[in-house]
Amino acid sequence: MRDSKKWMLSLIILIGAIASPFSFAASHCQIVYDAGSSGTRLYVYQQQGDDWITHPGPKVAALADPVREIRGKTWSDHKAVLNEVVGALELIKQDGPLDSDGKPKWPAFDWSTDCQLDSVQVLATAGMRIAEQSERQRSAKLWKKLKRKLRKKLGDVMIDTRTLTGYEEGLYAWISVRQTQPNNHFGIVEMGGASSQVTFPCPECDAAQTIIVNGKPVPIYSYSFLGLGQDEASKTLGMRASCAYGAGLDNPDWRVRDCAAGIHIKYDQGIFDPYNVGLKGYGTYNDIPTNKADVDLWVLTGAFQYMSQQDINNCCLSKGDCFQEETACFRAVYLPKYLNVLKVCSSHKADASWTYGAAVCAATDCLRDSETLQCRWSDKGCLKKR
Repeated sequence: MRDSKKWMLSLIILIGAIASPFSFAASHCQIVYDAGSSGTRLYVYQQQGDDWITHPGPKVAALADPVREIRGKTWSDHKAVLNEVVGALELIKQDGPLDSDGKPKWPAFDWSTDCQLDSVQVLATAGMRIAEQSERQRSAKLWKKLKRKLRKKLGDVMIDTRTLTGYEEGLYAWISVRQTQPNNHFGIVEMGGASSQVTFPCPECDAAQTIIVNGKPVPIYSYSFLGLGQDEASKTLGMRASCAYGAGLDNPDWRVRDCAAGIHIKYDQGIFDPYNVGLKGYGTYNDIPTNKADVDLWVLTGAFQYMSQQDINNCCLSKGDCFQEETACFRAVYLPKYLNVLKVCSSHKADASWTYGAAVCAATDCLRDSETLQCRWSDKGCLKKR
């Protein structure tokens, strides 16, 4: 009789495992979409013990394009864009198309059978911040419809669809770099296309938030300048002829200061923050208290990884092989000047994946003790979560 009961119990467990494949998965997964200005990239982060395995997926249409009606998209295209975003969840289950080297653009990973899915986050950065400034209602509708589509496909899984605060974008990049550092005593400066983030531990900073790092509270200061990214800065700060590609080629008297003098980053009120909202509307200022930073090392991420001492020679004093030639000399002068304004001196560079940081934060609930984070790009605050 006892053997019969054991056999029945084993049968029930087996049937349960077949009926609910997530229940006995060997690992947990977090799905994070990077809804950037150039496209929406899917990542699956699989946790195995203390380690994380990254499964990059397809890159599909940019969420902000139909909202802003740019790059050939209009608002009537938003449903098709949302379908692409949700459809990426199936695409990643098969190898992607072959690239020029004959390798799949992404390796297949079936998240529905190979791990237990804990959460899905679709998080947008600077492109959607700008979209929400000009088209707040459209943006709200987009996020609502996207969440509804994901809910229909995934069922009872934690789903978050929204635009990241600048604080989070910097924090998640910091958490990503933290995985390679021996302790918390480092800061990062990240240079993106539209925004730049500065993040560091700062017990003496009033604006610091309490973040849980490896189970312990850490006061972290983080700020994002919207409009000081390397692609936007030439527009928001202005670009003189003395910063043009090859400006010194026909001018033997050209000096770096000729370009640098026209790049006004800091004023008496603080560092210029072009697209965030201040007391007088769009355009504000902020002083970054790097003098109070509890750091032994500054790490440069994002576009800083490609900064070279040869940039001035290649892009200003000659017309060498430079990325985005039109603004290449401007960037060669702007990036080091920006660091100088921040009073950050460092040659240590590292890759940072904010999507990875977002997955780690979700798994550890790293923001549970923080205060409400601000959507600085809107005078109406953050869009309501749906």
